[in-house]
Amino acid sequence: MPINRRDFLKLSLITASAGASTSYANTPTPSDKPLLPPPTKPRVVIVGGGFGGLTVAKKLRMAYPTAEVIVLDKNPLFITGPMYNLMLGGIQKVHLETITHDREAAAYRYGYRLIITEVTTIDRHAKTVYTRNGALTYNLLVLSPGIAYDYRGMFPHWDAQKIEKAKHLAPPALIPGNEFITLLDRLKRFESGNIILTVPMGKYRCPPAPYERACMFANYIRQHKLDAKVIILDSYSEPVSKTPAFKEAFEKVYPDIIEYYGDTIVTDVDFENNTIHFEYWGPGSGDDGTKMTKPFALLNLIPNNKANPVIAMAGIKTLSWGSAVLKTPTYQSVTDEDIYVVGDCVGYPAFPESGQMANSMGTICAKHIALRLQNKPFDPTKDLPGNICISMIQSDPEMAISETHALSLVDGKFKAEGYIPYDATHKRYRSEGIATMLYDWYEGIMEDILG
Repeated sequence: MPINRRDFLKLSLITASAGASTSYANTPTPSDKPLLPPPTKPRVVIVGGGFGGLTVAKKLRMAYPTAEVIVLDKNPLFITGPMYNLMLGGIQKVHLETITHDREAAAYRYGYRLIITEVTTIDRHAKTVYTRNGALTYNLLVLSPGIAYDYRGMFPHWDAQKIEKAKHLAPPALIPGNEFITLLDRLKRFESGNIILTVPMGKYRCPPAPYERACMFANYIRQHKLDAKVIILDSYSEPVSKTPAFKEAFEKVYPDIIEYYGDTIVTDVDFENNTIHFEYWGPGSGDDGTKMTKPFALLNLIPNNKANPVIAMAGIKTLSWGSAVLKTPTYQSVTDEDIYVVGDCVGYPAFPESGQMANSMGTICAKHIALRLQNKPFDPTKDLPGNICISMIQSDPEMAISETHALSLVDGKFKAEGYIPYDATHKRYRSEGIATMLYDWYEGIMEDILG
C-alpha cells in the first residue's frame, strides 16, 4: 500500500516549503558575507530548531525580551521523532500531519528569528557562525543540533556507495526527514517475510525507540494478518530501556511475531540478496560466538550514533562519540563559557536522550542565560532536568508502558533513578491509562515549545 493521500499532501508541503521559505533559504550569498547587521543588543544564536533549541528560544525571549534570539536550522518544518513509531504501527490517531509543525508562528509570537540555512563553520574566537547563506556574529551561542549516523565506525569496510545504499534501502529513521517517509512507505508495501531491526551499541537517540518500533511493526503485522516476523538484533543482552516492560511485550503480547536476539554484532548486509550477517553471542552460542545469516524483506538498520558534526565545528572539548563536555551541572562548555549545549549532544552519561530531556534542559538553559544577561546569579544545583518516556505497545486495545527518570546531583556527578509503573491488579506493565497519557504528554510538550 502506498502512502495515503493525507500523508502525501503533507510531504508535498514539506518539499515545497524548502523552496518557498522566506527565511533566507534561497539567498545566494557567500558564507562570509554578513547574514544580518551587527547586533545592537545581546544576541543569542541557537543552532538547531528541535526540542532543545526551540525551547531555549521561546523561554529566553519570555524571560528576557530585549535579547535578540536567532534560531538556525536547515529544515523548513519541525518533524518530531516522538509519535512517529505509532504511524508505523498503524495507530489511527497519528498521521504525518500529527508530527509535522510550523515553527514560523512560534517565532513570530515570541519574537525570535528563524533562519532556514545550514551551518558550515563556527569560529568561537571570532564569535561567528558561518552558514551557506552568510555569517552571523553572536554574544552567546547555544548548540542543539541533534545526532548523526556513524556508518563508518560500525562498518569500516563499507565504501561511500554502500553507505548511501544502506541509507536508502534500510533507513534508520531516527533523524526526522525523508528517511521517515521512506521507511513508512517501505512498510506499507511490505507483504510477507522478515522485518529485521537492529539496535546499536553505545549512545543513540531515544534508547527505547527501537524496541517500541519493533512492537509497532508487530502490531502492523497483526492488524493486516501478514505472514511475517519481526527479528530484533540487539547489541545488548536484553532491552537497554524499560527492560522488564519490553521483555513482557515481546514474550506476552507478540510471542508469535517477535524474535529477539541479544548480544549480537552486525557484520555486514548483502543488499543484492537481502540478507544480514551477524555474530550471535547469546545463550546457546559457541565459545567464539555463532555466525548467522538472516533473510529480510524489510530492514531497519540503525547504525551507531554520534553527535552532530556542528559540535566539532565549535572546537570545544568532546567525549568519544562527539558529545560536549560541560561544566557540571550547567550546560556551558568547559572550553568556552559563552557556548551552551542542550539536547542529544550533552555529555552527561546519566542523561537519557529524549525530546522530554531536551525540552527540560532547554528550559533551564534559557533561565541561566536570561539571568546572566541581567548580571543576576544562577544556582544550577537547584534546577535539575527530569524525564518521562512513554512507549506504545499495541493498538487493540491501545496500551503503553512508561518510565520516569529523577535526576540528582551526587558528589558533583549526575545520577538518574528510573521508575517503571507496574499494574499489580492485572500483573503487567502495559496499560490503557498510560496510552492515554502518551497523547496528553505529546500535546503538552508541543504546547510548551510552540504554543
